[in-house]
Amino acid sequence: MAHSAKGRWLHNPVVRGASFYFGYWGVVGFYVPFLNVHFLQIGLSGSQIALFSTMLPLLMLTTAPFVASLADRLRARVRILAACIAITGITIYLLGVSTNYWVLLPLMLLMSIVRSPIAGIGDGLVAKMSVTHNVNFGAMRMWGSFGFAAIAIISGIAWQKFGYQPMFVAACLGFLPVAWLASRLDEEAAAPAQGPMWGPLLRNPAMRTLLITSFLMAGSLSMSGTFEGILMESLGGGGLFIGLLLGVTGMSEIPLMRNAPRLTAWLGGEQTLMVGCLIIVLAHIAYAVAWSPVVLLLAAVLRGSGFGLSFVMIVSLVAKRAPAGLAASSQAAMSAAGWGLAPLIGIPLSGLLYDATGGAKSVFVVCVVMALLAAATIAIGLWRGVFTPVPDAV
Repeated sequence: MAHSAKGRWLHNPVVRGASFYFGYWGVVGFYVPFLNVHFLQIGLSGSQIALFSTMLPLLMLTTAPFVASLADRLRARVRILAACIAITGITIYLLGVSTNYWVLLPLMLLMSIVRSPIAGIGDGLVAKMSVTHNVNFGAMRMWGSFGFAAIAIISGIAWQKFGYQPMFVAACLGFLPVAWLASRLDEEAAAPAQGPMWGPLLRNPAMRTLLITSFLMAGSLSMSGTFEGILMESLGGGGLFIGLLLGVTGMSEIPLMRNAPRLTAWLGGEQTLMVGCLIIVLAHIAYAVAWSPVVLLLAAVLRGSGFGLSFVMIVSLVAKRAPAGLAASSQAAMSAAGWGLAPLIGIPLSGLLYDATGGAKSVFVVCVVMALLAAATIAIGLWRGVFTPVPDAV
């Protein structure tokens, strides 16, 4: 009976996808919200921390598409994903061993290299599973949001009591079983792609439109994510409210991730993505006019909802439109445009804007404009008829 139950678990695509997302983003919640605070406490300068912070988006733009393309060509997506996660865990442990900048620098570079392709390859595998097995991608991805929010809140309480040193051990031990969960995902059965990765994507008008949308949407979100804690503090919210801001944003992603197929059945996939971008517009308007910590928490509900819906729809639409054999490469391209190029451009510019205006609220005005342009990009694509009919995204 136990063997039969284990077999059912291993063959259930929803359980495997949800377990992977909960595990991966839950472990990320152990350390990502607190790593820069640890670096500050051990004496690193702001410029040194800023250099560390630019490594991941830079490598998501440069290295991740190459690794994902290699994974596609070798049909080794699952193996490369599992290896990257395991090496990430080991590297995080080593980050806790030293406080010397010149030791931490190559370790942060290595961690950024191996972590950069994880999101693209993982999203590509799970999204393709959702298409193959006709299951709800959002119902799997929402467990990542829940895992991150819950673990980040719990970790904040624990690290405040015990210090940040246990964080590195917890993250290392957590990533090892996540690597095993990644190995349980389905390898795509399509034939290896021919030719370079970017050519088929850029020649496809629908994929070009989604790339631009990903850049604008993620640029808006990365800029607001950089300054939302600063805004909360300026409104009188202390550490408790900043922690709540993170938790509320993560938890509010879940309902629309879960119910994305219902909206898709009613509106259509691209139209649902446009709605998600418009929710982000409303959220950043609320950020720009917020006058108290409570109002900002309410705005964070909108921000999380808009991100949850938009992210699920972009991943699902790309999974359905990706050329044969380019599932991981297509998702990595979206990650490169959205979470690689956009933060590299947007975050420094938003920092200059913050310095020039003396406040975070001006940054959120730019976030409104970028999210509005993302919605307009989809609207123009629909008007021009670039989205050829495919089965509705889930």
